[in-house]
Amino acid sequence: MIELFAMPFFSRALIALLATGAAFPVLGTFILNLELIPARFAVMHAALLGAACGLILHLNPSVTAMIASILAGIIITLISWRGSVSAGGSLGLIMTVSLGLSFIIFYKANVHAIEAFNLFWGSILTLTAGDTILALGIAGVLLLFISLAYKEIQIVLYDRELAWAVGVPAKFIYGAILLSVCLGIAVAMRVTGALLIDAVTILPALAAGQIGKTFKGLIIWGSVIGIAMNLSGFALSFIFDLPVSPGIIVIGAGLILLIRGIKGLPLYRGSPEKQDNP
Repeated sequence: MIELFAMPFFSRALIALLATGAAFPVLGTFILNLELIPARFAVMHAALLGAACGLILHLNPSVTAMIASILAGIIITLISWRGSVSAGGSLGLIMTVSLGLSFIIFYKANVHAIEAFNLFWGSILTLTAGDTILALGIAGVLLLFISLAYKEIQIVLYDRELAWAVGVPAKFIYGAILLSVCLGIAVAMRVTGALLIDAVTILPALAAGQIGKTFKGLIIWGSVIGIAMNLSGFALSFIFDLPVSPGIIVIGAGLILLIRGIKGLPLYRGSPEKQDNP
């Protein structure tokens, strides 16, 4: 086992998992609190298109995915300023067009099946040194953003209209949050694959929400749980010869159920136990 840590591919994977586990759960908190699920899907598909373009242009897919994510984020931010980011029309157009173009590229460019598969499901053991540095950099930028704009982010998460009323630059903070989500999705796609980004974002945020009740609590517990999930899923993948991303998801889902069980919460709202209480 010790010999594994001396292998570059293993150490790069471990560093990327630690970085994303520590920083990316807060992205899940942003997505859940600001109802950015449709926006997340749109950015995810745009990142997939960017990565596909990177493959055929012989560029780093992580970099091209990030560029596409930023462009999608700018579009989504403009949409959100004019209305609701949860509106399905424009975001649905981004998703379908991006996915359609991605498959056209895969087909016409004869992209190898394994390369396409890695985009969808991830291949953490094939991370390059550049991918690892990118993951560390984005994780660091995200944590720095939270520390510098902690109070403003709290207010925007609570109520954007209230934030504007009390003098907080709500549009700027909201745009920065969306940008951080876009960058995080682009990096997470390289680690977990486009279809399993929730493994390092939403799942640890959901688990943290069962314990932490303040924004600070969500950040701390999200980081602790994110790291634990990533490392446990990584170990599970080695023991049972599984892809890493599904392993993380299995661990995360089990952890959420365990926390609920420990707290004695019913699995369904409106259970008879609650209804019988005066």
